[in-house]
Amino acid sequence: MAEGWVLLPLKALSEAKSSFREILTPEERKELVLCMLEDMLRVLSYVRMRKVVISCDEEVLRFARSLGAEGLREPGLELNLALTLGMERARREGAEEVLILPADLPFLRVGDVEEIVGGGGERKVVISPSRTLGTNALLLRPPGVIPLRFGGRSFPLHVEESLKAGIRPRIYRSPTVATDVDGVEDLLAAETLGLGTRTRDFLLSLGRNRFVR
Repeated sequence: MAEGWVLLPLKALSEAKSSFREILTPEERKELVLCMLEDMLRVLSYVRMRKVVISCDEEVLRFARSLGAEGLREPGLELNLALTLGMERARREGAEEVLILPADLPFLRVGDVEEIVGGGGERKVVISPSRTLGTNALLLRPPGVIPLRFGGRSFPLHVEESLKAGIRPRIYRSPTVATDVDGVEDLLAAETLGLGTRTRDFLLSLGRNRFVR
């Protein structure tokens, strides 16, 4: 039986989470990014799919490999092109489906992944929107069945591409998938959604007053 792949794209650590420049130091932003990736890979370790982290940053790739994932180096491509590189490799190696997850979903749960990948069909698209109408999970069966439109309000664009391809997408909604960590309010959400995560422990170690204005 062909296997599925999970693709997790991640920028260079020096560029990641620039939205927190005013409240976190470069080292703290780097630690936050690695904490989130570790939390996601811990959850994904219970899922029978190949986990592939895509990045131009060798430190990110080494860290991913130390946690049991595979690392795929990309040469600093735009996000959709980097993911296309990963999908092409998955397809060449016999993947039946790919699940694309941004690497800033530390509140992800095993049940979320099981719900997204569950169900049959030769052609299938499952989309999980963010709270700002981005795309926080995208399952494609087979890989490349629709063009990628990540960036900004990509959720309606992915829905549109699915319909163009003759596929009625399934929409999966969950607070633990919808909450990516990209703003101060998301850091505060870690207190309730992030129980048991390294991300929550790290943020609490910084002190709650850092994020309250």
